[in-house]
Amino acid sequence: MKFKNFIKWMSDIDYRNFPGFSQSILKGLADDGPSSLLDKKEIKSTALEFGSLVDIIITDPENRDNIFYTNSIEKPTASLLVLADELLKDHYALDYTYEQITDKEYVIEKIKNLGLWSKSKDDNLLSKFDNDLFYTYIYSVIDAEGKIICTPALVEAAEHCADVLLTHPYTKELFDETDDIEVLKQVPVFYKINGEEGKGKIDLLRIDHKKKLISIYDIKTGSELPSNFENSFYFFKYYLQVISYILGVQYMIETIPELNEYSIDKFRFIYISKKLPDTPCIYEVNEELLLSFLDGWRDGTGRYNKGFIQLVDEYSFYIKNGIYNTEKKILDNNGILNITLS
Repeated sequence: MKFKNFIKWMSDIDYRNFPGFSQSILKGLADDGPSSLLDKKEIKSTALEFGSLVDIIITDPENRDNIFYTNSIEKPTASLLVLADELLKDHYALDYTYEQITDKEYVIEKIKNLGLWSKSKDDNLLSKFDNDLFYTYIYSVIDAEGKIICTPALVEAAEHCADVLLTHPYTKELFDETDDIEVLKQVPVFYKINGEEGKGKIDLLRIDHKKKLISIYDIKTGSELPSNFENSFYFFKYYLQVISYILGVQYMIETIPELNEYSIDKFRFIYISKKLPDTPCIYEVNEELLLSFLDGWRDGTGRYNKGFIQLVDEYSFYIKNGIYNTEKKILDNNGILNITLS
């Protein structure tokens, strides 16, 4: 029996379009309130790009070039850059192809419309743009369309981290299959909780068919030292990810008869720091914490942290009632809240 045969495999686009909430939606709700359900921010940062690239190199290398553009793009300068960017606007606005916008007659007509090199005669205009830099820049920008553009330095660092994870004694065996152990990467899971559909995509699953034990791993990179990963765990609300992935695997165990005898091992994060990229570490999530992550808890400062279930209930309330401009707690208490002693 192969666990992979029970997975609902799909493309990244189909997964994103699949109905249901994800842990990132719940995080947005916890951080920014119900307006986040309408105004979904596309958060971009070098740190996120780096982590995503490491993930893809390890878990989905065949898809790397579809997601990331890793070649350097050299820009022309002055009027030549103006011309190239104006031609690219025609590509985006008019859906013209590379061949159409680089047709020499088309380019010369564009030069005249823009008033570039106005003192040059028509037979000299070709020499102003007919060079490799001009064509390569336009081609590269079109080729990179819809992809995450990474610098060569970022790519080199990500490849190093990926290589370390795949070869270091602490982590290399996690990616190896044996007769008894099945290893799956980028695994989509789906589940239901409190009447709502949830989904997640797991970086790494190890299924020990002999022990009937399923281990869930998520790969994280960051600037925190390995010993300080817990700071990131709570700041970025990775505990929502823990619950989501466990629920997804548990739902499979409960609904697929062939998996009923399987159980879930401790959730683990594989972490590698950009500050010390030669030594990864593994963080195990204490099972005693799972109930707090589900129901919510007060931290050492007295601050209350919403649990997974409360956030799902709020998500359900906002979606079903079409309310996105106020919080459920405010409505439940008719606008009156109490200050309490932490």
